[in-house]
This record gives sequence, structure tokens and C-alpha cells, in this order.
Amino acid sequence: MLKKNICCILAEGIIIMGLCCSCADSQNAEETEKISEGVTIETDIPDTANAAVGDTADLVITPDLNGNGIPEEVRLIEMDDGQGLQLEIWENDELIDREAGHFAHTGWTSIFLCTLDGKDYLLRYHPTMYQGVGMYDYALSTLTDNEETVVQQSSVTFDINFGSPVHNGFEPEEIAAFMDEINILLSNSVELLNTDSDLQQTFRKEGRLFDSLWWLDGQEPVFTRDQNKSMLENLLHFRTAMTAAADSAVIEELDALPITEPLELFFYSGAGGWRTSLTLNPNGSFSGDYADADGDMIYVCQFHGQFGNVGKLTEASWMMTLEELVLDTGHEIGEEWVLTEDGHTTHYVASEPYGLDRADWTALKTGAQFILYSPNATGHEPGTELYGAWEFQSWMHNRKEFLGEEDKLGCWGLQNMESGRGFFEDA
Repeated sequence: MLKKNICCILAEGIIIMGLCCSCADSQNAEETEKISEGVTIETDIPDTANAAVGDTADLVITPDLNGNGIPEEVRLIEMDDGQGLQLEIWENDELIDREAGHFAHTGWTSIFLCTLDGKDYLLRYHPTMYQGVGMYDYALSTLTDNEETVVQQSSVTFDINFGSPVHNGFEPEEIAAFMDEINILLSNSVELLNTDSDLQQTFRKEGRLFDSLWWLDGQEPVFTRDQNKSMLENLLHFRTAMTAAADSAVIEELDALPITEPLELFFYSGAGGWRTSLTLNPNGSFSGDYADADGDMIYVCQFHGQFGNVGKLTEASWMMTLEELVLDTGHEIGEEWVLTEDGHTTHYVASEPYGLDRADWTALKTGAQFILYSPNATGHEPGTELYGAWEFQSWMHNRKEFLGEEDKLGCWGLQNMESGRGFFEDA
């Protein structure tokens, strides 16, 4: 696919993304002129705004996002609390769409007006990186009948925590394909709302596409980006260099788990009536059951098994291998049966051992890896036990952030490395 050169035009403090007329052909230059036509800047934004927004607030353009032939007005205004910006789309004094973007990291929002073959779209782009785990996605949509309709979307997930036990995949080809796709869309877009400081910084870099891969820089001396190579070539080189430089975890073999009494652990989401309980013994044996009540229908699973090959990773984490998993429900998965007690009839369905499963929720096979964490486990920086284990953290019964060494897990936890999900001791 054709990649178009792009540049940043700083218009009174707001970065407007468009085609670089000095680099593109005359047809592309005409497209840029059409996209940028009608842009005006008004009012003020306080100093709390990010630098890429600068001292502006109201960005008014005339797209036709609902395709009815009536020009719309796009307004960028300051929130009442001064902690963000609000994008509003109006047609004939009627508000047809609204989007908020906060300056705090958890509320970053990036929205663009994308024009393809003379048709206008909203492009929402979210390239996020948390604890070395990248989760990039975009959605291209219209406002047909004043309702947002997604017409194209894509995403890619990757992990740059090379050498960590929780490292979970880095595929250069997938990342490059996603970036090629979003770059073509961005090269036909103007920025409407952007409170993402990482994205703002990458937009300011001259001579490169909107790669949004700021984490490729600052990796010297292990890796240095080569501007003469393609994105895919750089990503391949990055993976090779980071893999070679990563220190493999030194595992100290143990005869038993670091517990002296049976440990009661639970897997549940906090929503709904389901949960899986697991009793873990010092010798690595375990037993448990799963139940999910849905009216008179109850999904159940009883199981037992054995962990082995225990190895100490850190003072607060231990790797172990699933050596045996036996289902004791007495029925094949999916089989239904009925029991009547005291005149009440209950329908049962044999289910999978939820929590002891793959990412697709099917039961694990022997050889699957787990990590047991003590209450002292931390995750505030690379090399700490929970850094990068974002899926595991999302299942914590008491949600918390790991911002400093004083932030500890606070309970025992068991991470399924196949799915990333986890069991936790109830506090």
C-alpha cells in the first residue's frame, strides 16, 4: 500500500496533522487543502493543558460526518474543571456527538477527522503502553443518522518485557502491519482532539511516519533505531537485540512450595455469581470446585491435581508446572442432569475448571506454567514480580496500582501463565 509523507503544522498552538505538500504529489496536496479548509481557532486554554494543545480551545471545521450534505461544526472546548478538553460536533445548532479527553493518563483521548475518497470519518486512535505491554487499537466511524457506526477497526497487542517470566509475545510482522494501516489513515487526517502526551511527542518527530512507537527510542546501547530501515526491519532488529540482552531468570529448584499450611485461593471477576475456589497444599497438590448459578441452572466443576518442578524466581515469586489435572465432576463437559431435593429441582451442567484454562477458556494440559506470588510481591518497575502482568493484575479482588516499592500485592496470588488470569487469597 502507498505510504504518504506527513508533517505537523502548528497552528497557533494546535497541531494539525495533514499531508506534507512539499513531499506529496499535486493530487495529495489538493486533498490536504480540502481537509484543512475552514479551520479556525478561538478562545484560551489554561496552562494545565498539554503542550500540544497550547493556548487554544475552540477548533471549528466543516465536515459532513453523517453524510446528509449539511456541513457540521466541530468545537474543542475546555472542561469546567480545567482537567481536560471536550470535543463537540454540531449541526444546525443541534449537538450530535460529544467526546471528552482528560489530561490525566487514564483519560487520554485522540480523535481525528479522516477524509477518504471525499467522505468524512471520525478516527479514534488509542496507542497505549502500560508496564511494557502495548495495546494499540483504532476505530474508523461515521455518524450516519447521528449515531456512531464503526466501519473499520483493528488492534494489536505486544510485550516488550524481554527476559521477564511474564513476557507474552512480540510479533514484528503484526505490529508493522497495524502501523502501516493506521499510518495511511492518519496521513489523510487532521487532529481534532489529542490529550495523549506520548502521541503528541511522536507527532512532533520530523522525517518519520506517525509510528507511535516511542518505546523504540531510548534503548541504547542495546538497540538504536535506524532511520534508513523500514519499520518492520527495525522491529525485527529490536526483538533480536532485546532477546539477546535479556537476562534469563535464574531459578533455584525447591522440594516444596513456600507455604506451611493449605492456602485458600479464589478466581472470580467481582461481577455475577460465579467463582472457582482452589486449595493449594505445601506439597503442590490441590483441589477445588467451580460453580455459576443462572436461575435454576448451575454450572459446576470439581477437580484435583498436582503442581511440581517448583523453582524460586525472586524472594516473592515461585515458578511451578502443572503435572496433573483431573476433573471429578462425574459428567462429561456440557452434560446436563437434574437433582430434586425437598421438592426443589435443580438443573446442573458439567463445566470447565475456570481459572485452570487457556486464554480460550478450555482446560489446561499438563506442562502449563504457573507463578505463585507472596503478599510481598511488587510491580512498580521492570524486574519486579508483577511488572507487565497486567492481565493478572486486572483480576485482583482489591484493585490497586503499583507505583512504588511500598505498593505490594498484599495477599497470596497464583498466576496462570497460559491465560494471564489469576487466583487470589481473600483479604
